[in-house]
Amino acid sequence: MLKLLKKVKYYYHLFQHRHHQLLQQDCLNEELRMKLKVKALYHNSKAVEIGLKM
Repeated sequence: MLKLLKKVKYYYHLFQHRHHQLLQQDCLNEELRMKLKVKALYHNSKAVEIGLKM
């Protein structure tokens, strides 16, 4: 059960990372682009962290 939960968290963060990256590429506002970049980096680091534990 715990392994399934880790997989779900991993794929959630991976999806969010890619989603924020795509939004960042299409964004025209520089301030919003930086916020999206920070969010993408956060979700990427969480996905890597969870991936290492699996």
